[in-house]
Amino acid sequence: MLYFENAKKSFASARGNFNKNNIESEFYHKFARMIPDKVDVDTLVLAFKIALQDAEREDLNVYPFIALVPHYVRQCTSFEFAHEFRKKYNAEVLGLAQDDLPDVDYGYTEIEPDVIDISNKDRNEVLAALYNASTPIGRGFEKYNPMPWTKEIASIYFEKFGQPDYDGIITFEWVMGRPLNCHFKNNLVYVSGYNNDNEWGLAQRVIATCPNVVAKKSFK
Repeated sequence: MLYFENAKKSFASARGNFNKNNIESEFYHKFARMIPDKVDVDTLVLAFKIALQDAEREDLNVYPFIALVPHYVRQCTSFEFAHEFRKKYNAEVLGLAQDDLPDVDYGYTEIEPDVIDISNKDRNEVLAALYNASTPIGRGFEKYNPMPWTKEIASIYFEKFGQPDYDGIITFEWVMGRPLNCHFKNNLVYVSGYNNDNEWGLAQRVIATCPNVVAKKSFK
């Protein structure tokens, strides 16, 4: 079983957005008094359900940060715990139906940290996969559409909104409430922003599920 060590201390010292004490940090400080110092995923999710219900009864506006909870947890604990917590929290607290990634691994080529060479991938397939694995945060819930994308939908989106800037960069920030925050340039996709908004290393795992394109041979 996975455990969050020093959970009470971590939440008791939490800082809110922009590293300031605010409603978010006050919520965490109060939350710290509810939990033990060592807590498993199921117990932590249950504690958040209770704490959020209490906050609603007190008319505390948790809307601006309720979806950011997994972001804070991942700063304080192991990748394995943060991954399982995000999945369970998103499903049980936020009501997000998030499918597991396909159990395939076609690999990916990372030329430098968070810069992926997709010259052997279909960029439409990559964009669709990144979109499907991303989950809304904050005000993204106002525009959230749970329908998954196919590579055909991604192709249409590329055609309509994927115009490169003067440097040849195509940027996707928020799409249907989901933070993509990635940049396409030639055969490269820059994913540091995507991973920061969703889960560390998620883009790499997502892109690895996209089949490799077999180069067509020309015969003379």
